[in-house]
Amino acid sequence: MNFFNRAIRSVTRQKSKSLILFAVIFILGNILAGSVIIQQSTQNVEKTTKEQMGAIATVGIDWSDTKRQKEMESMTNADYSALTEKIIQKIAASPYVKNYDYSEQTGFESKLLKPYDPVADKKAEDKKLTDNEVDGGFINTYMPIRGVQDPKMMDIALGKIKLAEGSVFTADDVKKGTNVVLISKKFADKNGFHVGDEMTIDQSTQGLDDADNAESQPENTKSFDTKVKIIGTYDVLEAVQKKSGQSGKASSDSVVYAAAFPGGSGQEAFDFDNYNTIYMPNKAVLQMTQGFRQMLMADYPEMMAGMSVEDAEAASKPYYTPIFQLKSVDDLEKFKADTKPMLPKFFSVMASTDEFDNIAGQFNKLSKIAKAVIIAAVLLSIVLILLVILLFMRDRKRELGIYLSLGDKKSNVILQIMVEVLTVAIIALVISLITGKFLGSFASEAFLSSDNSEPVNGGMMSGSMMSSSAMFSTGVAVDATTIAANYAVSFTPFYIVTYLLAGLGTVIVSVLLSTLYIFKLKPKKILLG
Repeated sequence: MNFFNRAIRSVTRQKSKSLILFAVIFILGNILAGSVIIQQSTQNVEKTTKEQMGAIATVGIDWSDTKRQKEMESMTNADYSALTEKIIQKIAASPYVKNYDYSEQTGFESKLLKPYDPVADKKAEDKKLTDNEVDGGFINTYMPIRGVQDPKMMDIALGKIKLAEGSVFTADDVKKGTNVVLISKKFADKNGFHVGDEMTIDQSTQGLDDADNAESQPENTKSFDTKVKIIGTYDVLEAVQKKSGQSGKASSDSVVYAAAFPGGSGQEAFDFDNYNTIYMPNKAVLQMTQGFRQMLMADYPEMMAGMSVEDAEAASKPYYTPIFQLKSVDDLEKFKADTKPMLPKFFSVMASTDEFDNIAGQFNKLSKIAKAVIIAAVLLSIVLILLVILLFMRDRKRELGIYLSLGDKKSNVILQIMVEVLTVAIIALVISLITGKFLGSFASEAFLSSDNSEPVNGGMMSGSMMSSSAMFSTGVAVDATTIAANYAVSFTPFYIVTYLLAGLGTVIVSVLLSTLYIFKLKPKKILLG
């Protein structure tokens, strides 16, 4: 009778020992399976969420870097504007970059233009009230102006906005810095504008002087007026995050960024900026900013008092905020490493996914716990299964001695033990593959429920990572709730293969260690004893 037949007969004949081995492997298998599926689920939620965030990076000054804040106190205006077009274009030559643009940005308080408030508009629609009866929504009157260098417009390419009427900028508009603008359809309707109309951007001095000074009162403030032509309007594509991670309207490459704003949630801040952003060619924004600064120097000389000639000259230079769309989320870390040596002092690369760890604290904790349990379960399984096998082999010492005395090779005896253990192990592991999934699901739900009471750092991407300008305040806010919606414990080929390999590998290691006992067996001594 060969070793395989002997092994099968041994398993069926010694039912009690087979059941004990089955119970040990089944219990340990459940712990291992539950941990593996939790680990896999946390990795999947990280991958899914980061794909929603998009493969987007920017270069700027990270004011939240506490390690460098003291060093930043010595910054000059020259340091602040050290990121030149040449450096940006050199970074954009990276093989990881799919598309890029850079922007000169500013903003203004206006007496002439009325911002569109999407929150108040929604309340009016829900309550069916008139404008006078609706409570205010997101409290903000500062309208952002965003410069454009790429005539195709990055925000259109990313699926954040789409052209509603008119046209986008021409290459000539960008090159010459023509005073033409693209505004949202909602903003245009709010102010009664149409494509082809002339609009005045009135940059007000309100709030720049001492609030107690009579000249700083709204009726006495001055403004720097710039006449611009409306060449087009755009619609905002409201990306609604779904469990699948896909947006109902926007492309899956939408930038995800959130910033903390007083007076409203991060999403309300998104909406306000997205609907009120005025797009202009970079040169036009720079000319307008320089004109406003010259007016301040003439009318408010005390504001410029103490500024050196070098600082004044540096302050007049453009400050560009670049945005790089990479080919894949997986390229972000490699892009950061390649870009770092090119950066001026104080500048760093920041990505749309950087804030994931802050808002996914509970999932990171769960992943670390699962990883620790996997390691502990594997080590414990090896020890316990080894002890059980050795215990059974000692009871069968005479049987094994007879096999060896009859001339059977020790390798055949080892293979017999291997087949016996693996036969029981495979059955136990397959069953625990199913039950372990439910154990993992229950354990992760219990952990996440208990951890929900703890505040998540940032709640939403709190803006501590970068300023609103750095990521253009585009996309949809991703918070802990969004990540929780992406978390799912489910059967996948990866889970099945990983678990079975880990389980069978553990059993095989235990059997191989137990073979040391067989090598020590001396048939003659056993039979005479």
